[in-house]
Amino acid sequence: MPPALDATELAYRWSGPADPSAPTIVLLHGLGDSGDCWPDAVRRWSPDYRLIGVDLLGHGRSPRFTPEQLASPDPMEAMYAAAEATVARVAAAHGGRVLAVGHSMGGGLAGALAARRPDLVAAVVLEDPAWRDAAERVQPRGVVHERVAECRAFADDPAGQLEKGRADNPTWPDVELAPWVESKAQVDLAFLDLGIANLLEPWDDIVASIAAPALVLLAERGGPVSPAVRASAAGIANPLVDIRVVEGAGHCVRRDRAEAFHALVDPWLAGHA
Repeated sequence: MPPALDATELAYRWSGPADPSAPTIVLLHGLGDSGDCWPDAVRRWSPDYRLIGVDLLGHGRSPRFTPEQLASPDPMEAMYAAAEATVARVAAAHGGRVLAVGHSMGGGLAGALAARRPDLVAAVVLEDPAWRDAAERVQPRGVVHERVAECRAFADDPAGQLEKGRADNPTWPDVELAPWVESKAQVDLAFLDLGIANLLEPWDDIVASIAAPALVLLAERGGPVSPAVRASAAGIANPLVDIRVVEGAGHCVRRDRAEAFHALVDPWLAGHA
């Protein structure tokens, strides 16, 4: 396991039952989002679960990356270390192992938690995780520059971006849009400029090492999981990993196909709570 660089304390918020015996779900967001970017899922799950929405390092209200972290061999390990420390605190406060749900970048981190620290997580849901082969891990500079410019545009004109987002994503629950817009203005642009969203440790090594039940929902179209990676993932012989492709879904599966996402995830979570 690579050494932890800095277990920076992260911002998070919670909702759901005050009963400490209620099962706890830790939510790990994707690149450019924040711990507030789960409102539809929180609405559905909060009657039965305590929900912990974490702002990953460099996102939301959490600390920015330090220059040393940005210059390290893998800045994503600093993000992982801070997430692991936060999950450990939450698990200790809520009676043991927790459930974790992660999207994209957060899905990759949740998978790493299930591989490295199964003592902390009882089960994980990975929503279109950021699984990229080494040759494609760092995105092209043009893509990165466009993403940085997009985040600046969200900060400069949130109202305009909200209306654009609503028009571009007609199937998203409307409650998802405002926090999605707000989160883009909170991103550490120095980290975003690196063009990475997954650990340097090979994704397939992590998947093969997952030691807690894992439900993986892949987008049918788009997203970081290429057809080649999808085929490789299907060939990994780990009986704890259940991979499904959600028909018609883009990268944000729970937003694009909310009912299909919850029809798969909700009973699975209940079975592992």
